[in-house]
Amino acid sequence: MSDTKFYLGIEVADASLKVALLDSAERRVLKTAILETETSPLVDVYAFEAVLQEWMKFINVEAVESVSVSIPAFRSIIRQIYVPAEASKSLDDYVKWYVSLITNADDGVYVIDYQILKGDDSLGYTVMLIAVRREWVDNLRKGFRNKALTPKSLDVDVLSLMNLMDVAGQISGLECVVKADYAGVTMVWLTKDNLQALRCVSTLALVNKSREEAYQILADGIAEQIRIAQEEDASIVTRQVRLCGEMASDLLFVENLRQKLPDCQLNLLDSFSNLRLPVEAEDAAAVLCCSGAIGAALNVMEGV
Repeated sequence: MSDTKFYLGIEVADASLKVALLDSAERRVLKTAILETETSPLVDVYAFEAVLQEWMKFINVEAVESVSVSIPAFRSIIRQIYVPAEASKSLDDYVKWYVSLITNADDGVYVIDYQILKGDDSLGYTVMLIAVRREWVDNLRKGFRNKALTPKSLDVDVLSLMNLMDVAGQISGLECVVKADYAGVTMVWLTKDNLQALRCVSTLALVNKSREEAYQILADGIAEQIRIAQEEDASIVTRQVRLCGEMASDLLFVENLRQKLPDCQLNLLDSFSNLRLPVEAEDAAAVLCCSGAIGAALNVMEGV
C-alpha cells in the first residue's frame, strides 16, 4: 500500500470543491465527492485547504502524489479567436491586446495562455485563448500552508474535459461534450488533441423559474447553440453528444435535452474504455459532477 500513488483532481465551483482521487497503478478513480466550502475557494484558500484536509482524513488518505486544479469556463475567459496573418509573427502580443480589449483591465491582471488550433503564418491562426485572474492563480500557488497540497497544475475545465476524453475515452472521431452545471453550460467539440469549437450557454435567465421551466429553457439554449455552431462550421457536425455536469444527474433535465436533440444520440459521460470508475454508490453518483476533477487528476498522473 505504501507504493500506491494517489493523484487528486479538484474542480473549483462557486462555493464548493468537486474532487476526484485516482490510483495511478490501477488507472482507477477511487473516490469522487462534492465538498461544500460556503465561501469561494479561489478567494478563501484557508477554507479550501481546511475542507480538503478534512475530506482526506475522512477517507483515510494521508498524502497524495500531486494535486491539480481546474477552474470552470464561466469563471475564466475562454475564447476561440482568429489571429490574422499580419499578426502571426507576434501571437503573444496579439493575444494580450485582445484580452485588454475585451476586459479593459490593466496589464498583469490576468494570467494569459493560448493554444493554436489550426492555421499557419500565411493564412493566420485559429487560437483558443485562456485567461484567469492572477489574484486567483497566486492564491492557489501561494496560499496553502500545507505545501504538499499546493496545486502543481492549474487548468480550465475545457482542457480537463479534453484530457479526460483523450486519456480515458479513447476518442476515435469528433465528439461533442456538454458540461451542464447550474452556474453555466460549456459545450466543446473535440477530436484527439484538438478543440474544434467551443460554445457557452448562460444560466442567468433561469433565476426565479420553476425547475421544469428552467430545464426547458436551458435545453432550448443548448440545442440552439449546437445548431449555430454547425451552421458556422459544417465540419463539426456530429450525432454523438456526451453529457456531464451537475444537471446530468437529473433525469428531468436529461429527458428535456434528449427531446430537443432528436437527431442526436445523447449519452451520459459515466463510463470509459480506459479508466475504472468507483463502485461504491456515493462515489459513483458523483462521477458525472466531477468530470472536470477527473480530467484534472489525469493531467498530472504518471503513466497516462
